[in-house]
Amino acid sequence: WAFFSLNLVLFLLSYIPVFPAFYKLRKIDPDQPRPFKVSGSSSMLKVYMALPMIIIIISLIFTAVPLQYDKASLTEQLPITIGAIIFIIIGELIIKVKKIQK
Repeated sequence: WAFFSLNLVLFLLSYIPVFPAFYKLRKIDPDQPRPFKVSGSSSMLKVYMALPMIIIIISLIFTAVPLQYDKASLTEQLPITIGAIIFIIIGELIIKVKKIQK
């Protein structure tokens, strides 16, 4: 279970920057022809950006952060939290090493 939860956490983490990127691209280049365009005002686009991010962050909190401190909850969720932190650090280190080598 912990392995699949860790996969879920890392998968959801990768989607968090997608929504601000959507908003930034729409803001800096609004006239670019696109095969699919989300319509709406600037404030509606902010809602389209914020709502999925909030839902993803809430689901990450419920999946990876131990909200109760009893032994069963810590045993179940702490490995997911620690694993996610370790793999994020490893990924960032790989990016930095590749930049230095370049």
